[in-house]
Amino acid sequence: MKKIRSLFFGFFCLKTLINNFKLIVITMKKQFALLGLLLIAVVGYSQEVEEPSFYLLEGNILLEGMIGYSNDTDARSGADLSEYIINPKAGYLFGDDFAVGLDLSYQHTEESDDDTEKNIEETITAGLFLRYYFLDLGKRFKVYGELGGDYVKLEGGFESNTQKATGFQVGLNLGVNYFVKDNIAISFVLSDVANYRSLNNEAYYIGDDLVSEEGNTNSLNVDLNVFNNFFQTAQFGVMFKF
Repeated sequence: MKKIRSLFFGFFCLKTLINNFKLIVITMKKQFALLGLLLIAVVGYSQEVEEPSFYLLEGNILLEGMIGYSNDTDARSGADLSEYIINPKAGYLFGDDFAVGLDLSYQHTEESDDDTEKNIEETITAGLFLRYYFLDLGKRFKVYGELGGDYVKLEGGFESNTQKATGFQVGLNLGVNYFVKDNIAISFVLSDVANYRSLNNEAYYIGDDLVSEEGNTNSLNVDLNVFNNFFQTAQFGVMFKF
C-alpha cells in the first residue's frame, strides 16, 4: 500500500514538473518572439536613420551645371569689363577617384567705356575633360583637379565690326564638391588656373582698314591670382550623382 502511494506521489510530481516545463517553454517562446520583433524594429530604425553615403564609386554618373559672373573696371582705361559663363558637364567615373566626360560652355565678355563702342566677345567651347579627386576634407568635401581639351569658336569685336576665330584649348581647373545629400553636391570651380589656346584668326577689318591679318595666335596663361579674387573668378553650380 505504501508503494502504491509513493508511486502516485511520484507520478503527480512528474506531471507537475512537465506542466511547469511546458509553461516555461511557452513563456520563453513569447520572450524570444518579443526579442525578435524588437531586433527587427531596431535594425529597421537604424537603416532609416543611417547617415547618407557621400562616396564616389566606379560606375557613378555625374551631371553638373556651372555658372560664373564677374564685373571689373580697368584701372588704366577706366573701361568696364563684365563677363558671364554657362558650363554644363556630364561625366562617368571609371574609378573611385577618376571621371571622364563631356564639357560644353558659352562665355560672353563685354568691355565698354564712355568714348567708344562696346567691345563684345562670345566664345563657345565643346570637348572632353578628365577629373581626378585627390583630397577628401571630412565626409562631404571632395577636392579635384580637372584637365580639359576643347574645340573653340570665338566671335568678337566692336558692334559695327566683328572678328571670327576657331581653334582649340587645353585648360587646368581646380574645384570642390560639397555634398548636401548623398546624390546632390554644390560645386565651386576655379577655372583656367592654367590655359593654353591656339586660334586660327580670320582677317579683321574696321571699315576699309585692315586691323589684323589672317593667321594663327597662340597664348599661354597661368593665373595664380584666382586664389586672391575667388568670387570674381569662381564658377558655382550643382552636381547630381546617379
